[in-house]
Amino acid sequence: MDEKMEGVVQPGDNETIRAAFRDVMRQYATSVSVVATLDEQGNPHGMAASSVISVSMEPPSMLFAVNKAASLHSILERASHFVVNMLGSEQLDIVECFSRSELREQRFKVGNWGTGAFGLPFVTNGRAAIFCRLDRVVAYGTHSLHIGVVEHVIDGIAGAPLIWLDGSRAELLLRAG
Repeated sequence: MDEKMEGVVQPGDNETIRAAFRDVMRQYATSVSVVATLDEQGNPHGMAASSVISVSMEPPSMLFAVNKAASLHSILERASHFVVNMLGSEQLDIVECFSRSELREQRFKVGNWGTGAFGLPFVTNGRAAIFCRLDRVVAYGTHSLHIGVVEHVIDGIAGAPLIWLDGSRAELLLRAG
């Protein structure tokens, strides 16, 4: 049986492909984290990130992508360490501060922040905090992929993760047991 999908995009039409790809990826549910680091003066910086994945168990490692045009890009490239703060469904207020430039002054003030490994700021009541040593940065298209070796983990509070779908928060229904 030969089934056809609706909305097929023809090869070669780059603008149409980019738009279709963006629309398709918005339909892919993903968790939202806050990646944080320190600059050379020890000032905290961070960004909301949905492009965070584990890479390997040997060595344990994490990867996140950051747009080269982001103000945080050069700081992250020079940082020796970063932390991935995995957030819970009730921590949308934290994500908003790290997603909107007009709320930049609220970063690290909204939510429960502490100082963890390597002096990095972490959400003390988050789902987890994964502290990494930056191992390499790989430029790819409009973004850079930052890969870090995991050096410390704080397993946080159990519960539903903060999930993003189609540009907004989505609820995850957890089954008991």
